[in-house]
Amino acid sequence: MTRFKILIGTLLAIALLLTADLAAAEQLVEDQHYVVHYSAFNSTHLTPEVAQAYGLMRSRHRGVVNIAVQRKMPGGSNKAVMAQLTGYTGQLGGSEIPLDFQMVEEGDAIYYLAQFLTSDGGKLNFDIKVKPTPEASPLKVSFEQSFFVD
Repeated sequence: MTRFKILIGTLLAIALLLTADLAAAEQLVEDQHYVVHYSAFNSTHLTPEVAQAYGLMRSRHRGVVNIAVQRKMPGGSNKAVMAQLTGYTGQLGGSEIPLDFQMVEEGDAIYYLAQFLTSDGGKLNFDIKVKPTPEASPLKVSFEQSFFVD
């Protein structure tokens, strides 16, 4: 019976670790009223058609940061909203390079895209401030990510 309890305990611990990893994979920042989802990826992950449609350059040495802002609605749903974004990227201890965000609207979705330069194995820091309304306190999106040439 003791071996069974140890096995169950081990399986439960593994399940909890896997669940924690999946929750950590979701990249978001939120406050009482808003949720900001963010991601950054190599521009080569875009199809040529998508890159052309949004005026983005596909290159092994360019990345894209994607930000989506949503207002929390009664009942637990979220609604895409426009926002003001300012931000920088760069290497730790290096110069800050401003991000130039362009807004994209597709149906009910609103998101913001900005491109930046990358190097193989280069680690970049991102600091972005998101203001859903002029009077709202900005939500700060800060993260670090490594990029590899495909």
